[in-house]
Amino acid sequence: MSFAGGKVFDADVHIHESYADLLSYFERESQESLEHVRSAGSDNERFLDTPGYYPYTTFDPIRVPMPREEPHRVTSPDVLRADLTARGIDAGLIFTGRLLFAALGNDVRYAVRLARAFNRYLAERWVNPRQGLYAAIMAPGQAPEEAAEEIARYAKVDGFAAVYLPSAGNYPLWGDPQYDPIYRAAEEAGLPVVLQGALTVHTVFPYQLHHVPTAVAKHVLSQSFGAQANLVSLVTRGVLARFPRLKVVFNDAGLGWLPVVLGRLDHYYRYLREEMPFIQERPSDYVRQRVYLTTHPWDLLSSVAQVEACLEAVGVEHLLFGSDWPHFDSTKPEDIWQLPIGEAEKHKILRENASRVFRLG
Repeated sequence: MSFAGGKVFDADVHIHESYADLLSYFERESQESLEHVRSAGSDNERFLDTPGYYPYTTFDPIRVPMPREEPHRVTSPDVLRADLTARGIDAGLIFTGRLLFAALGNDVRYAVRLARAFNRYLAERWVNPRQGLYAAIMAPGQAPEEAAEEIARYAKVDGFAAVYLPSAGNYPLWGDPQYDPIYRAAEEAGLPVVLQGALTVHTVFPYQLHHVPTAVAKHVLSQSFGAQANLVSLVTRGVLARFPRLKVVFNDAGLGWLPVVLGRLDHYYRYLREEMPFIQERPSDYVRQRVYLTTHPWDLLSSVAQVEACLEAVGVEHLLFGSDWPHFDSTKPEDIWQLPIGEAEKHKILRENASRVFRLG
């Protein structure tokens, strides 16, 4: 794959798919059903969003002004390219903006059609390595065999650099053996899997956030709890042992949660290791070798000691710059320059690590 060799690669960029554009990539049966919804008067019908799944819907109405009067919409490759340039970013990895809750769907056929439509849409409208626009293949966890076919279909297309695993409300957690076809296909293709979190309220662990009444509480808990639960699932169900060449990236959860999780994994492994005969080292060793985190949300600058603990837990070589653009609290490349580490390590976070993980050359 080609990469211009710029200074910054952003591993967490979101777009806004228009209803009309994405609709045209669905198979005919689904097109007709979705057109029927629109003809009934729902021109603004959203594919998955439901009040309560996002913190700024009727579950939690906005009570204070947002940072911008109108949310910025990334509606075309030209808009995204201009955004990245203005932020000093040479290339980025694209994720959905409207389909972050794809894991919630229980209609298997529709989940597969949705993923196929989205991947076709990315391939034809967005992916362009010469512009620094890369993307992740959307893998529907509801149908692992079909997800593996999607990975094989797009893995050799220049510009697809990862596999996107929706992890907002997924059931079961991503360590379950039923997902092995996805991991096998990703490993064979040499692509990392990216667990992309989002704030959701759902009835499965750990997203039962109807217990907390504020948007602040939901923001604090959803992505970080989801990342912790899925990482522990991946380790204790043996995914990292069964697929020794697989790389796993956690987006949009920060990294402050990791030291505590690794400490508890190693602690209880000493007493319960018979449950995990497939692990030959400490659980934390598997994580430090194969798991990567992105920098958003950047919540560590208030404490040098906390920064050092988190960087020690994950290792500078396993930290990728991710901004979560264009969301209101997006991280900036300048934030990395404030870290109490050397300049060479900062370049690793901003570009070199991503170049290696995503095979950018």
